[in-house]
Amino acid sequence: MIDFLIIGHGLAGSVLAHMLLQRGHQVVVLDNHLAHAASTVAAGLINPLIGPKFNIPLHMKECLLENERFLRPWEEELGHPLLKKFVLHRIFVSEDQRDLWIEKMERPDFRRYAQAIETAQAYENHGFEAPLGGGSQLAHRLDFSSLLKHSKEKLRQQDAWQDGRFKESDWPKVKKIIFCEGYRAVQNPWFKGLPFAPAQGETLVLKKPPELAASNGTWIIPERLDNSLAGSTWKHKDLESGPTGEGRNSILNGLSFLTGPQPQVIGHFSGIRSGTKDRAPLMGTHRENEKMSLFNGFGSRGGTTIPYYARHMLDFLIDNHPLPEEADCKRSGSDKNEPLSR
Repeated sequence: MIDFLIIGHGLAGSVLAHMLLQRGHQVVVLDNHLAHAASTVAAGLINPLIGPKFNIPLHMKECLLENERFLRPWEEELGHPLLKKFVLHRIFVSEDQRDLWIEKMERPDFRRYAQAIETAQAYENHGFEAPLGGGSQLAHRLDFSSLLKHSKEKLRQQDAWQDGRFKESDWPKVKKIIFCEGYRAVQNPWFKGLPFAPAQGETLVLKKPPELAASNGTWIIPERLDNSLAGSTWKHKDLESGPTGEGRNSILNGLSFLTGPQPQVIGHFSGIRSGTKDRAPLMGTHRENEKMSLFNGFGSRGGTTIPYYARHMLDFLIDNHPLPEEADCKRSGSDKNEPLSR
């Protein structure tokens, strides 16, 4: 008898599967290698000061601690880091934004991540045009590719991996099925009524990296092999279009703070994030069929939040602990959509 069948091997399915295996449960991950998956092209940017107002997301400190807790043994196995710290420079786009940074620097919680104010001259010396200066902050980068590759190898070694498409009648002896299939949850017959809001995002690989990682809403990060990664876009229509000229131009235009010739594009990728209308994940069990559970909807912040919420999902599944209220799929607002029934 299989305890848990996990549908989908993105970051959500991978992390939850290994946490369940660590607790001694019989787990199988079923993956169909579907196109447009966000995890396969994700930049892995973990930013503790998000948006134009530099807000600290809910549970940020706990999320970073849980990431380190989960990844440390894997890094020891691989012999190289999966989660890397770096300094991200936030290029101010208005005087109000600069003043807000200065105001928030008075707060201890903000100073946990923010480091300093940088001048226009300092940025000019590094090839950036930033007349209002900017702020430097701590950020992280999660190596999605290495993590998912190592996860698949570990699952195969433990006879916990299977390729294929999910069909309920093929799995009569499974105690619980957990859907971690990303944006395709909008078509899931058990959970399709929930407030999903998937969004496509595009990223570019550019020739020659800048000296610093920076963002003014569009970000650019030095990448290995003397390249850089830049992004990203956000659209809710025509999700499966793949990379577009419109997306390419949007990113390049957003990098207006780079001085010199326009960067040369040497790669262009897209993926579809499994977002939600209120930007909180959707976790829990079907209200009529307790065999069916959901762990999904992490959007662009999956690299930040998934290990933290996977720990809560584990406690919910094994020990019947309550889920975080903001992430429970039965939270207020979710039940105003199509009923959770099949």
